[in-house]
Amino acid sequence: MPMDFPDLKSLESAAKVWKFREIKKDETEDEFRNALADFVSKKDFIESQEIRNKVGWNKWSLEQNKDMLIRSGFKI
Repeated sequence: MPMDFPDLKSLESAAKVWKFREIKKDETEDEFRNALADFVSKKDFIESQEIRNKVGWNKWSLEQNKDMLIRSGFKI
């Protein structure tokens, strides 16, 4: 099931589910988003991309799909 992660609140919820750390005092939302996505990618690559892209896989743009393929190691 696709999931959206549009804001910091949704990221903090996902971080708790994944037993990831809390956002650091001087960390931006984008920095936290990328750190969480990197952490999750080892266990659930698609969800990590949903975190990174802010939207579920069913809403990804062509560029987001290309990024997913590059990150997964596919040559496009």
